[in-house]
Amino acid sequence: MKIRLVDVDGWDKKRGKRFPNLALMKISAWYKAQGHNVAWATGYDADLVFASKIFTFTPDPLELAAFRCPVERGGTGYSIDRKLPPEIEAMPPDYSLYPSWRYAVGFLTRGCVRACPWCVVPQKEGSLQITGDIETVAAGRKTVVLLDNNFLAAPDDFVTEQLDKAARLGLRLDFNQGLDARLVTPENAARLARCRWREYIRFACDSAAMINPVARAVLLIREAGYTGRFFSYLLVQDDIGDAEKRLRALLRLDVRPFAQPYRAFEPDYEVDPEQADFARFVNVKGGQLCSQIHFKDYRRF
Repeated sequence: MKIRLVDVDGWDKKRGKRFPNLALMKISAWYKAQGHNVAWATGYDADLVFASKIFTFTPDPLELAAFRCPVERGGTGYSIDRKLPPEIEAMPPDYSLYPSWRYAVGFLTRGCVRACPWCVVPQKEGSLQITGDIETVAAGRKTVVLLDNNFLAAPDDFVTEQLDKAARLGLRLDFNQGLDARLVTPENAARLARCRWREYIRFACDSAAMINPVARAVLLIREAGYTGRFFSYLLVQDDIGDAEKRLRALLRLDVRPFAQPYRAFEPDYEVDPEQADFARFVNVKGGQLCSQIHFKDYRRF
């Protein structure tokens, strides 16, 4: 059977994309293991097509309508209810689909103990559950990008085991969705400090209530001996003044901010122009500009 794949969000072959599509890599691995012919869709000769996207705002390619075979659509961009069958979810990713992607990618946990009103994770994945092991996810690769939404909410013994194993194996980690600063303790801070990191230890500062937890987490990890860099996501909603307050707090902590304007889980949702403008202001030049001027001055130009 000819299985063809469509990464709807797209893969920039020249620059690479931030992430490959993990679901498509697992689908490819499973069908190849069953002896099927699996490849990217470059024409319309197929027996079954899998199209996957992460973002609701990514438009469907017109080509999908041209296939004369079943087209299975999945991923958060289509539905938060549809999941991979357990036998496919359990497969190791087929990295041959993205030959320029050098890192391992996967999950140690799924779900989250929080119920943030702007987040679809509780609806999509439910409460936190352990789903993987760092050595298995790494699969021989030395850098591991982890997509866990709240790794530190896992039981302490699991957190300890995974961080100790990562340090022992010399893995470079990236908890790309961010760690929950409220759950950083002196004990896990010491383990975080001993690990190697791809680029940053990441947090999220999505409300004013997170300023103090982020400051405390940075202090604990620094005191444990970490000399690397920190990064924090910064959700931008209606109160731009609140967003700028959080931005200034992060800059004082020497944490690189990355602003994200609020986007509702609707395909036709239009981002507020001022929120989008603030995000550009924060993110341009890797946060260097916003450390020099305030948003009101930026908007004068």
